[in-house]
Amino acid sequence: MDVFEILNDKSIRKLEARKLIADSISDGSFSLTDFSGRAEQLNDKQTATFLEAIESVTGQKDSRLGVEYLKFAEKYILSDNNSCKREASRIVGNMAHLYPDELGVAIEALLKNTSVSGTVVRWGSAYALARIIVLERYRNSDLVNTVRDIYEAEQENGVRNQYAKALKRIKAI
Repeated sequence: MDVFEILNDKSIRKLEARKLIADSISDGSFSLTDFSGRAEQLNDKQTATFLEAIESVTGQKDSRLGVEYLKFAEKYILSDNNSCKREASRIVGNMAHLYPDELGVAIEALLKNTSVSGTVVRWGSAYALARIIVLERYRNSDLVNTVRDIYEAEQENGVRNQYAKALKRIKAI
């Protein structure tokens, strides 16, 4: 069954769809290259489910998805849909250590989302930015100061905690 069939089949529940898609990504039977040209045919709910499947794969310790997954996700960081923003941000956070030199566009988008009203969006951005600033390439960059400023201004404890863990780890607070 192809991803579009899974996402369009009303008899398949969201969690089951996410697992089926994640399994096809993990076992190599899914091709993001073939899918990308058709992704705009999905509605926001379907896109969020697809991004959740990618996030579940990238969240595994041994995940080694190609940079094309990172680039696909970064297109959704500034989506109009908060679920898509959150999942895309989490994918970037999960993959940052694999592609530290490919994060420029994602970082800019993540920084924009740090000031939106939705807590889940700010949390997703904090999750990704926290994983980025601990990377050797960014530890001594201006990004650390920017993240520290965002951390100090953030009111929501769950979001603050994402930043705090990373800033403490690199001894920036």
